Amino acid sequence: MKIRWHVLKGHPEAPLLVLDLAVLLLISVNLLWLLVDALLLGSGLGVLLGEHFPDVMASYENVWHKRLQRYDSYFTLFLVGELLLRWAIAIVRRTYHRWFFYPFVNWYDVLGCIPLPFFRALRLLRIVSIVYRLHRMGIADASQVALFRVLHRYYRILIEELSDRIVINVLDGVQREINSGGAATHRIADDVLRPQRGVIVPWLADLIADTGAHAHALHRERLARYLDTVVRDAVAQNPDLQKLKRRLLFAGPTLEDELQRIIAGLLADALDRALTDLGQRGNAAAQDVAAGLFDTLTAPHEERDEAIRQILLDAIELIKLQVGVQQWKQSGLSGEDGR
Repeated sequence: MKIRWHVLKGHPEAPLLVLDLAVLLLISVNLLWLLVDALLLGSGLGVLLGEHFPDVMASYENVWHKRLQRYDSYFTLFLVGELLLRWAIAIVRRTYHRWFFYPFVNWYDVLGCIPLPFFRALRLLRIVSIVYRLHRMGIADASQVALFRVLHRYYRILIEELSDRIVINVLDGVQREINSGGAATHRIADDVLRPQRGVIVPWLADLIADTGAHAHALHRERLARYLDTVVRDAVAQNPDLQKLKRRLLFAGPTLEDELQRIIAGLLADALDRALTDLGQRGNAAAQDVAAGLFDTLTAPHEERDEAIRQILLDAIELIKLQVGVQQWKQSGLSGEDGR
């Protein structure tokens, strides 16, 4: 693993990072020595070596094994002191919400100080955490270390699989709540939509105004022709006007045409002005329409609630399908591409 000493030199946390490097080296030596000791004194390899090299094994057991026990005790005291130092620094810097949070957050450091075989194995987690932190800070380059790449790959796979299972379990619980007729759909209206009424209603009013203005601009001529046709039919079928036409034999047709033109023009102008006013943002009428729509949509309604329930179930099912996709396979984390 390559150490970028120039980055470490100007770093504000340089003393603690140097301590990390020292701990990394000492833990590596300690665990390697413990591994060799276990192989020599607690495995078939030690028995085989004892048969062929009895003097060497006896010397190791009488000298180096006892030294290992003594040095491991010293190293345990060093780990305890280092733990207390970092705990004190965390308290001074207010790193955590409470002063006693540090040993719970760094539980593997605490348990790794216990001089028992099982707890000593937790010192491996300390090595991994130190290497990962130094790599993330750009002080150490562990990308070329095969073991680090393998551990990092399987760490990402493990995290993704665990998080996927947790998310799917949570979504299953939400689906059960919705299917059981729980208050989820009602809470969407009461706790989500209604508190945002002051934002949604103006937005909906502007949407109505913009849509109306756009539609009016597109269909203004068609609307004028439609009104002209409707007025002409209404005037032509009006019985009072027909009686008047029969009384005014010569002026009747002209009067009918004038009435049709005047009425059609008045209606077209009035409707054009009304639609233009509705198309203006901030229009009070649009606000009233939007408020009425919002109140209607958020009012209790059995068929609407059932539709919302089904939409929620379908949406959650789609999310579950997407969460269930193993992204680590698609991104090549499985290592199959390198076979």
